[in-house]
Amino acid sequence: MSQSKMSKSFTVCATCALWGGTRTAEFGGYAKFEQNEKGKCCGGGFNNLQMSPMQKCSNWELWPPIRK
Repeated sequence: MSQSKMSKSFTVCATCALWGGTRTAEFGGYAKFEQNEKGKCCGGGFNNLQMSPMQKCSNWELWPPIRK
């Protein structure tokens, strides 16, 4: 399994409040996740579809745990 860390400045599913995949928040505004993880889009541009953490759409919202 390949873990990745993405800064809150990247507007991808891994850092989006609307992505239902498994991830953890890390100090400094980072989301940590598995590259192969898929998660359900919950209200974004791909609503109800299984999305990879690196996908993008125009409905991106910052995931609250990485705001600081």
